[in-house]
Amino acid sequence: MGQFIAKLSTVALLGLAVLPALGLTQAAQAATPSEPAVLARIPVGDLDVSRPDHARLLKARIDTATAAVCDARIRAQRLDRWSAAACRIDVRDEVASKLSAPQLRALRSVGG
Repeated sequence: MGQFIAKLSTVALLGLAVLPALGLTQAAQAATPSEPAVLARIPVGDLDVSRPDHARLLKARIDTATAAVCDARIRAQRLDRWSAAACRIDVRDEVASKLSAPQLRALRSVGG
């Protein structure tokens, strides 16, 4: 009986010694980013957004960039439908914050 208790306490002590090491490896994994941020560039310098066809082209470029960014995030992070929709809204809001007032008005005039 005494040997059994000694072996049991040794196993328990070794088990407790391993727990901090597991915690350190998990913290190291959490500290490193799993995927780099996905970026997109939307060229607007060649557009005259006062023309409706150029405003529609701007909207198409924004939609294409939004799809590219969010599709990459959906694959990398395995997003559900709600999160994918939120991604699209976030990207559109980010783009809108970067546009000038005339560009934003032109975009809204074509349904963007």
